[in-house]
Amino acid sequence: MGRTAPGFPAVRMPGMGLRRRILLVFLLFTLALAVLAGRLVTIQVVRGEALRQKALDMRLWQVPVQARRGDIVDRNGRPLATSTDVDTVYVAPAELQEAARKGQVDIEQAAQELARVLHMDPQEVYEKLTVPHAFWYVKRRVTDAESRAVRQLDIPGVHITQEARRFYPKGELAAHVLGFAGVDNQGLEGIEAYYDGKLSGKDGYIATEYDALGRPIRLPTVQARYVRPVPGLTLRLTIDETIQYIAERELERAVIQHGAKGGVIVVMDPRTGGILALASRPTYDPNRFADFPRQSWRTKPVADAFPPGSIFKIITGSAAVDAGKVTPDTIVDDPGFLTVGGETISNWNQAGLGSVPFREGFAHSSNVVFGKMALALGKPLFYQYLDRFHIGRLTGIDLPGEATGIVPPMDRASPLDLAIMGFGQTLTTTPIQMAAAVAAVANDGMWQTPHLAQAWLDPEGQVVEEVQPAERRQVIKPETARTIRELMRGVVEQGTGSRARIPGYDVGGKTGTANKVEKGRVVQKYIGSFAGLVPVEEPRLAIVVSIDEPSGIYYGGYVAAPVFQAVARDVLRYLGVPPTREERADPKRLRQVPNLMNLTRQEARQRAQAAGFEVTFEGGGPRVVGQFPAAGAQLEQGSTIILYTEAAFRQDEEGRVTVPDLRGLDYAAAAERLAAAGLQMEVRGDREGVVAGQQPAAGTRVPIGSVVTVIFRSPASR
Repeated sequence: MGRTAPGFPAVRMPGMGLRRRILLVFLLFTLALAVLAGRLVTIQVVRGEALRQKALDMRLWQVPVQARRGDIVDRNGRPLATSTDVDTVYVAPAELQEAARKGQVDIEQAAQELARVLHMDPQEVYEKLTVPHAFWYVKRRVTDAESRAVRQLDIPGVHITQEARRFYPKGELAAHVLGFAGVDNQGLEGIEAYYDGKLSGKDGYIATEYDALGRPIRLPTVQARYVRPVPGLTLRLTIDETIQYIAERELERAVIQHGAKGGVIVVMDPRTGGILALASRPTYDPNRFADFPRQSWRTKPVADAFPPGSIFKIITGSAAVDAGKVTPDTIVDDPGFLTVGGETISNWNQAGLGSVPFREGFAHSSNVVFGKMALALGKPLFYQYLDRFHIGRLTGIDLPGEATGIVPPMDRASPLDLAIMGFGQTLTTTPIQMAAAVAAVANDGMWQTPHLAQAWLDPEGQVVEEVQPAERRQVIKPETARTIRELMRGVVEQGTGSRARIPGYDVGGKTGTANKVEKGRVVQKYIGSFAGLVPVEEPRLAIVVSIDEPSGIYYGGYVAAPVFQAVARDVLRYLGVPPTREERADPKRLRQVPNLMNLTRQEARQRAQAAGFEVTFEGGGPRVVGQFPAAGAQLEQGSTIILYTEAAFRQDEEGRVTVPDLRGLDYAAAAERLAAAGLQMEVRGDREGVVAGQQPAAGTRVPIGSVVTVIFRSPASR
């Protein structure tokens, strides 16, 4: 049964096809339900929380609440950078558009009114009011008058919030230390940029829930979210506001006095590595940084490298003494030149010292002596000491943009390169590198990372972190450092650094003058520098001064040493550092300065010594064309008279120099400025007064040695 007879077609049972179709539909329906159920499980369980948060985020509009940026204070807690609250105008476009739909406001008219009170372009305001965003700034950090005007307009969707504006209460003071913060509360330059993370804190926000039409949901169960901002930490610097002021005041005076392109001063506490002052010219006001050329923002003591010149002899001398190559009493032959690799090196004044103790070669800044010292050390040892003093590598100071300077690779440095590096040419350093090196000598050979940050404080003023130098390393032996300090004392007392003397204090230093290098070529532009420490026995200050492209005399002993003297003198008084020796003026030792003008070098020296004075020459010319103090002045016997020869002055091919501007100067300052220019002075009027006129006029080109008639007038007669 169930089989068909052969030769007959099969007969289908009724309802079989229908059942199969029903089964197929059922299976497909079941599969669809399973997929849907799986999808629901994914949405509700697996991705449920994320999707709910996304939906909430679409309904929540956030208004940022800016964190208060941490203050920056000097080491005594005096504010250098702080933040003040100012109003900012913003728009919630959906709220504004909902009000427009209800006829409560006309957006174009609102844009016109806002533009009028905010002093903006109407089209710009309209575009901001209609952006496809939940929140948009219309104008940030508005004035009080603008804020009041916006409130009076009372435009729906246009609101006011508060932001912090960075304020620098001392204006230009310490501008290159502080840098500045931008409109978004982000540090852009200086300390503000370097420590931006700790200073900026963490912003908060206020979030309000809106419906699909952009209307705020004001139900009892719906509350605005407020995430409180976390304020930044306060930074206490090693900078001392008073010392910074002294440094900037004296640098400004020197730049103006010498008609210089600019200059830098670094003042360090050698015991800690802390920077007490860091000054640079040209400068700017961080409150209005956009009004100044970008070049004026540059932190030159850290970012600019140039040939250090003879102040580098402190490092070469330290290496030679530390390595046992020389002692202060070692006799070194200085014929005035040194031939290396077929090339001849000469001294700065084209003269030789003869066979002299090393201490005398140091005091008189002999290039020949220091070229020999570098050659005696040899390349491996010389480069080892460069590395110890961080020459050719970063010091690690906490400022952005630090330069390493340039040192010829050791495998490519020739003996000539080595000899020239010994007196500070062929390589470049930054002022901060040289300041750290001088501080190491002052600190018995212990090199420390120069730093500006002293401590971090919380908003309540409690210290949360003390900042220590990143590196402390013994680079030369303590006895070597003490020897070098004594040699530096000789520079000031008997050598080229006499203008750095401070009555009552033992001062050590080194003068330096270097040609600038532009596009790989040495040019006839100069930087005059002085690096010093005081007091010599237990130094409290290490100071580097560099004057960039001074007019007239450009030697470091003339343009930079007096700046060191003025800064160190006032800072020592401010710090209450007691004098290290008693200075007594002896009227019996006062002598009248002789007239040494137009004499040969030998004649001038003989006449000065006959009168009881020593002399030092600026420039390598054969004849004296300027002197300081001027003839007739009273000076203590044994003091040094500075004599200027033709080669000390910037002159044209016809031997002419520029007459300086003397207006407003007293007698001493006018006499000094004329001597520096290679000119003589004829006095008319009351020399107790100030300069009221001069002939020839300032800017006139005249032959070296010409007489300038200077008219003095007492303040009472003006």
